[in-house]
Amino acid sequence: MTNEDNWDWPASVKSRIEPYAKRLEISEEAAYQQFTDFLQKEFGVSAPQEEDEFFFEGWAETFVIDHRNLGPATGSKRETVTYVGHIIGLDEYINDNRRWDMERAKDAWNNSSDSAIEQKLIGVVTAKDGYWHVNGEATREEVKGGELPWFGFEYDNRILCLLNQNEQSTHKGKPMAPKSLGRILFFLGNEESEFENTIKRWRVQLSGDDMEAEYNLYTPCKIQVVPQGDNAKANKSDMLYTNRGFVKGLAYTDEFVSDDMKVELQAERFLINDRIHAEYVELDDLMEAHDERKKRKVRSEGYYDPFIITKGYVSRLNREPYDNGYGPSYRMCITSLALQSTYGRDSSLSEVTIWVPGRIHDEVHPFEFHDGERWRPYAERTQVIVFGRLKLKEFNGQESPSLTTYGVYVPPRTARPGAEGGDTSLDQFGGEQ
Repeated sequence: MTNEDNWDWPASVKSRIEPYAKRLEISEEAAYQQFTDFLQKEFGVSAPQEEDEFFFEGWAETFVIDHRNLGPATGSKRETVTYVGHIIGLDEYINDNRRWDMERAKDAWNNSSDSAIEQKLIGVVTAKDGYWHVNGEATREEVKGGELPWFGFEYDNRILCLLNQNEQSTHKGKPMAPKSLGRILFFLGNEESEFENTIKRWRVQLSGDDMEAEYNLYTPCKIQVVPQGDNAKANKSDMLYTNRGFVKGLAYTDEFVSDDMKVELQAERFLINDRIHAEYVELDDLMEAHDERKKRKVRSEGYYDPFIITKGYVSRLNREPYDNGYGPSYRMCITSLALQSTYGRDSSLSEVTIWVPGRIHDEVHPFEFHDGERWRPYAERTQVIVFGRLKLKEFNGQESPSLTTYGVYVPPRTARPGAEGGDTSLDQFGGEQ
């Protein structure tokens, strides 16, 4: 491409734009026009011939570099807003958020592959001239030996891919990765501008390294999340999404409230304050709370058990793991005077079982309290505040509540320290070894 002064694109541009045109099976003229438009839009370059040649290699590389649409977590950084409050728990599982998309696409393919392609639910992936094609259209992804492209998966003796169905996305109809792994962080608070008006429980979707990061539960903090869209607000969704690097934008601080309100942010007050949020339930009201808060499942029969916060005193504590066939878990029981008065001290209903998944046990110190300097074990009769999923199960002909917990807070001022240390070697028994 030349101008009237016989100016030509630098070699660093030609070596990138011309292969780009070949890959996409477009003319070189069209490719150079796309690059010219790109320079104007992205960098304000309206007269390339007047620019320093030094910058052209970087501009051309930026233009032709592969863009992989792996979903919200891996795209470009999206605008965020600040939410304030407490992190109150972490889901034990890392889930595939694209599982339903995959099942829907496979069902459509099984019913009619032609219809699935026509509806742009699924793409057929083929190799041609050294590049991967989706439904006959070239991508920028090179064929590398026997490796599948990042968006491909094998099914029904074919290589297929999911296609983006989001009407709001600029990548609608484009290939997506077959999996999108995420983990839920539970947050009690609200957008900073709304914190003094409404406090709610939110599910915050983590991805990448943020899923494995260490978080300080029950400490006032600020987090950065992507603003909810109009559809999410209309449907009263409790889901918040994040950019990768979420943990780097997290700040532990109570500076978002006035000095005279900071005492109310202390976890032992904030978590159980039913005047400012609806998440707390007294231990003797769990049965009624389950009936009132359970939600009907959309894709199958039955109900989702609700999440709640409750408080009690440890009546039994087992620090040894129990293997339920799905991995190790731990058990403790909590009670209260109101619960014992309702059912009698000798009744099995006078205490509530708290199940602690193995991963939660390893990550959030459910059997310890922090004394300001270090983590220490606590003993029975210690007050604990528990966040988790409330379940009902039948035992001896009657229903009883239990919780699978994702976070346990122990107020240090009322904790009863448990036994620590001790000689665990064989030498303690004497005699020759």
